[in-house]
Amino acid sequence: MTWTHVDTRLGTEGHLTDMPSKSHVMHNGQMRWKVEYGRQNGHRKREFFAIEKEADKAISDWNKRVKVAGSWWAALEEDEQLGIQVVVGKIKDAGLELDQVWAEHQAWKKDRELPANSTIVPTAYEDVVAEWKRRKLNAGADTKYVTQAGVDLLKFGAGQERRPISEIHHDQLDKWVNAQTIQKKGRDFGKPWGLSTKRTWLSLFHGLWEVAVINNWAAVNVVDKIEPIAKPGREKRIYPNDTVMNIMAACLTPGLENFLIIPVLGFFGCMRPEEISSDKPRRNELPEERSFLWSCIDLKHGLITVSTDVAKEDDERVIQLQPVAVEWLKLCKELDCTLPPFNQFRLSDSVFDLIGLDVPDRIRDGCRKNCATHLRPVLKNDYDVVRNMGHSVRILLKNYAKLMVPEARSLEYWMITPERVKLYMKSREWLKVQREATEKRNKAIAASAPKPAPSANGNAKVSG
Repeated sequence: MTWTHVDTRLGTEGHLTDMPSKSHVMHNGQMRWKVEYGRQNGHRKREFFAIEKEADKAISDWNKRVKVAGSWWAALEEDEQLGIQVVVGKIKDAGLELDQVWAEHQAWKKDRELPANSTIVPTAYEDVVAEWKRRKLNAGADTKYVTQAGVDLLKFGAGQERRPISEIHHDQLDKWVNAQTIQKKGRDFGKPWGLSTKRTWLSLFHGLWEVAVINNWAAVNVVDKIEPIAKPGREKRIYPNDTVMNIMAACLTPGLENFLIIPVLGFFGCMRPEEISSDKPRRNELPEERSFLWSCIDLKHGLITVSTDVAKEDDERVIQLQPVAVEWLKLCKELDCTLPPFNQFRLSDSVFDLIGLDVPDRIRDGCRKNCATHLRPVLKNDYDVVRNMGHSVRILLKNYAKLMVPEARSLEYWMITPERVKLYMKSREWLKVQREATEKRNKAIAASAPKPAPSANGNAKVSG
């Protein structure tokens, strides 16, 4: 492959080759400079620039990358390159080498493959469930999770507990999953399982049958014969900076200050809501001193310790705080915000209602997603971001890197200080936000109010 030619013909689409080409084209109603890099990984890579100098620079940068790293590396997408860097970094941190990891993977795979002449040993379905539970507990899985999962697995086996698992056909499992309905009381009671729920249960059954195959109790994993359910897609979005300002201002409103600690640790500390609330220690009935407390926050050195008792599995970490995070946490300390927080669900609704942020506009784990997105331009290294977040690199790059948030907006985000928010709360803009939220709430109440029943002559009855 050669990289010596640059097509600079004006007004033509140019030919898609393995070398960068530049052309002047109409794009979205405006003249733009298009740079094409040829077909990479089955896709055509192209970029558009308003200025020719920027297009020339992109071509120059591309050629430099190819010269330094080779065409294979240059052809990878940015998230693939970053993913490789982070994974290699983790392997090095563990004191391992790439060839060693590959050799251990091959050995692991070989251990799970049955001999060609193996004979299936008839084993009752409930005995396989018991073995699955034993393996999970020995691997350190949460006791309550394993117990509940075992109960769920036996729901499918009801009436056939002693039937050999090798005799259960994939059609039977598929029909059972598709016949299930929501049993939790509420407006969705009785509705069929959604795709996300089906996907979760099939994953659970896949693990059960994997135990059966490994122990030569079944020839195949029947879940592999069921049409896989794609993971439901979620819109990748974050809160705009002005919405962040409104949320922080609402938390400083008298009566809502105790909720402040949650968005502070989420927006500026990349912590999960369940970590802040110490859900895991409470679920595992651990003593209070093993929850996430103020003692886990070192304001002097700008560090937060998320212990294994509190963190999601494998996410124990020490978070390095940005200066603005330390400022907010000092304010939380002055306001006597409690850890773990209490009444957070009631207070969160009050905060969002105050600024008119309806349920559809609220982002699941939105504070943490904002933090991760805006931390990338600050740390300049996704490996460092991952170490702060305790998040899988694949999910990090997929959910946040692809948002392509301008660096200027991220830098502005880290300037949302307590003093700036307090000043904002004295402005007309903040009064307008509250006024519009109140009007919106009143309209919703009026729309949901029962209407008077019509009288015999067609007019509404008026009581009193």
